[in-house]
Amino acid sequence: MSRRTLVTGGAVIALFALALAVRLGQHHAALLYPDGYQYLLMARGISEDLEPTTELGPHGDRFVPIPDAAVKPFFPLLVAGAHGLGLPWLDAARLVTAVAGAVAVVALALLVAGLSGSMPAGIGAGLLLAASPSVGFWSGFSGPDPVAQALVLCAALAFVHRRPTAGGILTGFAIATRPEVALVAAAAAIVALRRGDTRRDLVRAAPGALLSLSAVFLVLRTPLGLQDRRLLLLGLLALGAVAAGAFLPPRVLRYLAVAAGGLVVAALLTQSGPGELWRNDWPLLVLGGLGALLLLRDERRSAVPAVVLAVVLLLGAVYVLKNPTLARYFSLLLPAAAVLAGAAVASLPAPARPAAFAAMVAAAALGFLHPVPGSRDYDVFSIVAERVGPRLESRALVTAAPDAYGFWLPEHTVRAMRPGARGAVLLDAAQRLYEPQLGAEGVVVARVTEEIAFARPNGDIDAASAVLVAGRVVSRPR
Repeated sequence: MSRRTLVTGGAVIALFALALAVRLGQHHAALLYPDGYQYLLMARGISEDLEPTTELGPHGDRFVPIPDAAVKPFFPLLVAGAHGLGLPWLDAARLVTAVAGAVAVVALALLVAGLSGSMPAGIGAGLLLAASPSVGFWSGFSGPDPVAQALVLCAALAFVHRRPTAGGILTGFAIATRPEVALVAAAAAIVALRRGDTRRDLVRAAPGALLSLSAVFLVLRTPLGLQDRRLLLLGLLALGAVAAGAFLPPRVLRYLAVAAGGLVVAALLTQSGPGELWRNDWPLLVLGGLGALLLLRDERRSAVPAVVLAVVLLLGAVYVLKNPTLARYFSLLLPAAAVLAGAAVASLPAPARPAAFAAMVAAAALGFLHPVPGSRDYDVFSIVAERVGPRLESRALVTAAPDAYGFWLPEHTVRAMRPGARGAVLLDAAQRLYEPQLGAEGVVVARVTEEIAFARPNGDIDAASAVLVAGRVVSRPR
C-alpha cells in the first residue's frame, strides 16, 4: 500500500470522525412534529410485523402514517434495524441520523475528488458541508433528510466511478427516503439517452433502482396516498423541459445554466426559506456561486455546473411549491454549493490552488464558529406525557396529537380527538392548533404549566397550559 493511499485513507477517516462528532453534538432532544413521531411509529410497526402501521396502545386507534411520511419508509426501516440491535427507539433514530450525516460529508468529499482528481479539494468541500449551520441544524432532528443526502451523494459517487448497478440500487433507496429524488433520477435518465456510454450505464442502473425501490415498498406493504397534484404536474413539466434540453447544443445549455443560476439567486432574494440559508450560510453560497461561474467559463468543465444547477432547479421548484418559507427543504440543496466550490478549486492553476483551498477552510471555519440555531433541550410532548400519564388510570387518552402521545405512552390507550369521544381529553397546544373548534366537558384531573412551550409552524410560541379533562369531547360554537 502506497504512502499516498495511506494518507488519503487517513484523511477520509479523520473527516468521517469529525463529521460524526459534529452531527452527534448538534442532535436535538426534541422531535419535529409530526414528522419525527410519524417515522418512529412507522419504525415501531416495522419491528412488530414488518408493516409501518401500529396500534396506539391496547384497543387504541390504528396508526397509519400521513401520505407525506408513508412515501418515505426507508428511514424508519433503518431505525427499526438499529432498534433490533438493542438500541432504544430515540437512540436508534439518533444514531441512524448522525451516521448518515457523517457519511454524506465523506461521500461529498470523495465525489468532488472523483470529479476533479484532487483529494484536497474534496476534503475542503466535505469540510464546507460539515460546517454548514443550516445543514447542522436541520440534520439535528431525527428524520430522513441526512439519509437521503447520503444516499444521493453515494449514488452519484458510484456513477462517477462507473458502477452503475450500485448507483441504481442506491438511487432506489434514496427515492424511498425522499421521493422527489425520482424527479432527478428521471431527468438524468433522459439526458443519459444522448450518448452510447451513458445509455449503457442507464440500462445497467435502471433494474437496480427499480428493484431496490419496489422491494422497500412491497416488503413493507406501505400504505400510499395521492400527493400534492401541483408537485405531480411540476414533475411532468420539468421532465418535458429536460427531454427538450437533452438535445440542445452545449453552448445553449451553458446559457441556460447561467439563467438557472439567476433564478436561484432570485429565489434567495425573494423567498424566506432560501433567504434564511443566505443569512446562515453565505460563505458557502458565495463560494458555490463563484465556483459555478468559474466552471461555466471552461467548456471542458461546464458539464458539472450544468448538472448541479439543473438538480438545484428541479428540487428547488418542488420545495418552493411545498413550502417556500421553510429553510429545512432548501438546506437539502446546500451540498450542491460545496460540490461546485470544490470542483472549481481543483480546476484552478496549480499556483492558485493553495490560496483557494485556504479560502474553503476559512469558510468552513466561519461555519463552525457560526452559532447553529438551537432547539429546545426537551420535548414538549414527552413532558406532558410524563405528567399526565399517571392521571390517566384506566381511561383512554383522547388527543389531537395521537401520534406523539401514542409514541410516548405505548402502554396506554390513545385515540384521536373527535366530537363525542370519551376518556381523558387533553387540551394542549396541539389541540389549539389542529382542533381549535373542539373542547371538553368534565372534571379537570391534571394541569401542566411549565416547560411546555410549543413552536407552531409559523414560528409563534404557544406556552399556555395543557389541561387533562376526564369527560368527553364537545364542539365549541363558532
